[in-house]
Amino acid sequence: MWATILIILVVLIFILSIIKVWLDLRRKKAKGFIIKESILLLLLVIVLLAIDVKFIKKVNIPEPKKEELAPKLEEKPKLESNPTKRLLAQLQDYINGLDKNDKPQLTLFFKEGMEYRIKEDYSNALETFRQGLGLNLKDSEKIALYILMGNSASYLSDFGTAINCYNQAAGLSESSKNDSARVMSLTNLALIFQIREDWDRAKETYFELLKVFKRTKDEAGERNTYANIGLIYQMKKDLDSASFYQRKSVETVKNMGDLIAQASQLNNLALIYRSKGGLDSALVLHQEALRIFQQIGDRRDEASVLGNIGLIYHDKKDLEKALEYHHRALAIDSTIGNLFGQAGDLTNIGAVYEEMKDYSKALEFYQSGLSLFEEVGTKRESDFVKSNIQRVEEKMKR
Repeated sequence: MWATILIILVVLIFILSIIKVWLDLRRKKAKGFIIKESILLLLLVIVLLAIDVKFIKKVNIPEPKKEELAPKLEEKPKLESNPTKRLLAQLQDYINGLDKNDKPQLTLFFKEGMEYRIKEDYSNALETFRQGLGLNLKDSEKIALYILMGNSASYLSDFGTAINCYNQAAGLSESSKNDSARVMSLTNLALIFQIREDWDRAKETYFELLKVFKRTKDEAGERNTYANIGLIYQMKKDLDSASFYQRKSVETVKNMGDLIAQASQLNNLALIYRSKGGLDSALVLHQEALRIFQQIGDRRDEASVLGNIGLIYHDKKDLEKALEYHHRALAIDSTIGNLFGQAGDLTNIGAVYEEMKDYSKALEFYQSGLSLFEEVGTKRESDFVKSNIQRVEEKMKR
């Protein structure tokens, strides 16, 4: 406001200065006097402009009100990867000197394959890496090519080929006692089994990984593997086993002081308690995980835990509290551009309004959530929300 007043004042002085000079000329005052007067008035205008610019730089922009932070349902932030893409993004390459070796033809195949990968031409990348296998190679070089082939096939959704490549790499790494290559091939293999929802084979692969980590005394790898085994048991609805392995992971994390991992495991353990009906215990664990994620500034996981807390309050029939937490999660997911998270938040809000018997609002939020799930390309979630919409529409007809 003050910046605007200063600008208006500068303009007025400038106009009045022109008029004053013009009148002095009409009155035939001395030219020396008029020039001095003009210079003084010009300096005054310059000083006021300088003050105005300095003021604008220092002025504090007020924080938006809470209601202004609430995302509009029609807003479309950047596309967030769906769960399958997020798992694919965790695949690891194993180069092991392919870029620097004594075989010019192998170096050429490697570089060409990686160039195809950068261009996301995974078919040609897969074929190029496969050609490298025709050369006279060491086991370590074969392992690297198999893993690169497996990753290229995975991005093509050719999971059968990917699994075969990772198994070849895992077998060679075991026979050559190459622990780092075995860990990488088994990790990638487990991720593919998770994408295919082959929980038994994923679990078996993680137990194989656990043996390697125990033998090599890799505590971080051991901790993460316990957590992954717990998640697999959770997907298999074996909540007692899930709880056992999540607890082992949490205990390991506490000993190592890794805050991010500790918060993640607390959150996972809370999900198991909620599944078993232990809402109060789950709430305590979620709140502790939330505190850690806020402390380290992990906004994505903060939003995820807020949503989980909202679900607990929904289960406890404290619907106003549930709405509060889901809206807080939605605000964060909107800010960071997590489209998949927003879709889940909108769906959760719709579920609360359905519980409140406010079917028009429930339908509005369900439809918004469905739109985002379809944009992300997650069929299972889309089908779930469609069934919610159908149920609400039937209730509205009664």
